[in-house]
Amino acid sequence: MTEHDLNVNSPEERTLQRGIRPWHVSLIALGGIIGSCYFLGLGLTFSEMGPGAVLIAYIIAGITIYGVMQSFAELLVNIPRRGSFVSYSREFMGDTAATGIAWAYWANWVAYVPSEALAFAVFMNYFIELPFANPAWSTFIWGIVALALLTLVNLYHVTWFGHIESIMAIIKILAVAVFTICGLGIFMGVIGGNLHPFTDAGGFIGSQIILGGDGSVFEKLFPAGTFIIITYMIWTLVNFQGSEIVGLSAAETQDPATNVPLACRRVAFRIILIYVIPVFVLTLVVPYAEAGLDESIFAYTLGAYGLHWAAGLFTGTTLIAAFSCANSGLYGTVRALYGLSVEGMAPKFLSRLNHFNTPQNATIFTIVPMWLVFLIGFASDELGLWGSDGLPLYANLLGISGFTGTACWVAICWSQIVFRKKLKARGYDANEILTVKARWYPGMAYFCNVIMIGAMILLLFEDGGLPVFVISVICTFAPMIIYSVQKKRGKIRSNIKYGADEITFDEKYPIKN
Repeated sequence: MTEHDLNVNSPEERTLQRGIRPWHVSLIALGGIIGSCYFLGLGLTFSEMGPGAVLIAYIIAGITIYGVMQSFAELLVNIPRRGSFVSYSREFMGDTAATGIAWAYWANWVAYVPSEALAFAVFMNYFIELPFANPAWSTFIWGIVALALLTLVNLYHVTWFGHIESIMAIIKILAVAVFTICGLGIFMGVIGGNLHPFTDAGGFIGSQIILGGDGSVFEKLFPAGTFIIITYMIWTLVNFQGSEIVGLSAAETQDPATNVPLACRRVAFRIILIYVIPVFVLTLVVPYAEAGLDESIFAYTLGAYGLHWAAGLFTGTTLIAAFSCANSGLYGTVRALYGLSVEGMAPKFLSRLNHFNTPQNATIFTIVPMWLVFLIGFASDELGLWGSDGLPLYANLLGISGFTGTACWVAICWSQIVFRKKLKARGYDANEILTVKARWYPGMAYFCNVIMIGAMILLLFEDGGLPVFVISVICTFAPMIIYSVQKKRGKIRSNIKYGADEITFDEKYPIKN
């Protein structure tokens, strides 16, 4: 056996390739939070919460995600680890908690990526219905094509993942910019002429959409009350799912000490540009009662005002967003699974890398269940995946994704809090020794955890929230129980070999004499 063969078959001797370039990082961070749930899920939150509540909810959620990313950047730069949030959860919260959080993250995307592949297929079928198949089978074939492309992209050079995600991010960003400009033009009466489907007056719309009709100003801004801002926060936070992909890609990013924290710091501005401003414009030009999950709220709004070309643009962008979200979701969950393996909390074979230095076994182990979920979903009429009956399923998937994704964000913030406490206990001054420091610590970290944990608990108060809560809790705690049992039986690996560029907390910050 040659030395090359030895290296290929010994995952401990090899590590992830740093193929994600600096410009990739910023675009992945920006595009990662614009998934199909942004174009479809926003209609759900808007219709349920009303204009004032949805705007406040997105501002609170944006501040929360900004705080999460600040905590993540501090950990990523000061203690570089291949396993990302899995490694930090294990080191600062314990291996049992880390196991539950990471496997929940994996299960979340295994269930959710097939729904994105389905969304891709439905929208692709809208543009190109295959002539040799009926609509259902045409959708099925496009879904298979989507999953096949996802498999190939994630098994090839990680640089190509960076290229593909960056291009799709640019398209999504341009689409959001187009809506914002068109929406403001509609509001000012410059675009759309006198075609105002939701008001009697022409020209300048003013406050007619938000404040028109009977009732007080408060009732019009908060038709479902203010408590829904918190109880519906999980469905708001899920729109930001994918923000953590920047951290998961840190081990494959060139010059991560510079590029990763820079991307994390810019999250606040991206949230304002991508969420707060477009959502505010949306509330000005379409009544909340018109929103829903039937189609993209952006496409519906522009089409209602006669801008059918722009509505078609958003239908195509939703297709791209579905594939992009599935692609980044598969990438992220494979890296989380890889992190579980290198940390000894998943079978060792899952950390094997192929000759492109991508986690081959972890990718296959993840993509196979995704294929099965898609095939079973297509075969089962009871799931109602092919028509309007599938909307409750989509909403439940959003809720489960939001809960398990939020659990990961809680782990990131809590890990940073414990990291700071351990530093202080060992006699170190964080202001002097940390290369990158999270802003407004500790207030921001505690604020984020209160909001996120509260949102997870208060999910129980929402209609239909109980099954989402129960499934999410099972996905989190079942792996913890299995891990604890296996650990007592002595079946868990304890000899973890770290990469050359990794260092543990104890090694970097030993107790001062």
